[in-house]
Amino acid sequence: MLIRIAFMLCIITLSKSTSHKKSATTERLANVTQTISQLLHGYDIRLRPNFGGDPLYVGMDLTIASFDSISEVSMDYTITMYLNQYWKDDRLAFSSEDEVLTLSGDFAEKIWVPDTFFANDKNSFLHDVTERNKLVRLNGDGSITYGMRFTTTLACMMDLHYYPLDNQNCTVEIESYGYTVLDVVMYWKETPVRGVEEAQLPQFTILGHETNDRKEKLATGTYQRLSLSFKLQRNIGYFVFQTYLPSILIVMLSWVSFWINHEATSARVALGITTVLTMTTISTGVRSSLPRISYVKAIDIYLVMCFVFVFAALLEYAAVNYSYWADRAKKKPKAKEPTPLDRDCALFTDY
Repeated sequence: MLIRIAFMLCIITLSKSTSHKKSATTERLANVTQTISQLLHGYDIRLRPNFGGDPLYVGMDLTIASFDSISEVSMDYTITMYLNQYWKDDRLAFSSEDEVLTLSGDFAEKIWVPDTFFANDKNSFLHDVTERNKLVRLNGDGSITYGMRFTTTLACMMDLHYYPLDNQNCTVEIESYGYTVLDVVMYWKETPVRGVEEAQLPQFTILGHETNDRKEKLATGTYQRLSLSFKLQRNIGYFVFQTYLPSILIVMLSWVSFWINHEATSARVALGITTVLTMTTISTGVRSSLPRISYVKAIDIYLVMCFVFVFAALLEYAAVNYSYWADRAKKKPKAKEPTPLDRDCALFTDY
């Protein structure tokens, strides 16, 4: 009997504890909802924090997810990354304690956010699977963390004089579109970039990266610009097997004609023309993967010299063949003109 009574008391206690927790959770949710509503009441999204006062400082950091591609033809590269921005809006302060509210990305449409853009951007899109990849974290003192994940194609003007033995510098240029340094000042956080060491590229090796900031004077004012530079070194392995090794073998093949009898005209001519056309095809394939630039590249000099060697081997046979038949024509004895006595003998023989 006592055991049954004790069991019933435990059940009653647990039910009261559960109901108390549910009520506390419900009350907290109601308080948070009420707090957010109060914060947004009368909030003017058009005005930046501390409007009319000192400039607002906005911190930045990047996390590199992947390097997707680099194109020499269009002079750009595609990269996927996470961009986090940090600033403080006193209008959104709701507690003196270290409380943090993680809100959906839609909340960013109800508050002021920096008009950040990429100065060297060609095309970008925000990832939206399964939801839009954005986050907003609101601290009790009004500090805001605003993050997003996106893929962008950025311009990268390359110097191809030493191609394919070249190094390139590709940059990420971040700037405020409308707010000058009098309103918004951007700066890098203590750890500005993450994930560069893990990023990999098929044709390049990332030697390092560097961050800096400067002021850009434009027609509409002076703006703060943050710059991230990647130093890239091209890997030579692809070109060794696709360009250098085949061209070396083609040049050596053209020299085989030196050991073929000079009277075998069809064999030597066919071999010479084949090697010339093959070198032309290799050169065309290399040029198709490069922009139409006016200056001479390192690989152009190499391919031209290979073409000269191959074409010279064909000309060598032409010179040898011409000199051989010219000497043979000089050594051939000339026919003697018949004398009168020979004519009379010939007539007598006919009769």
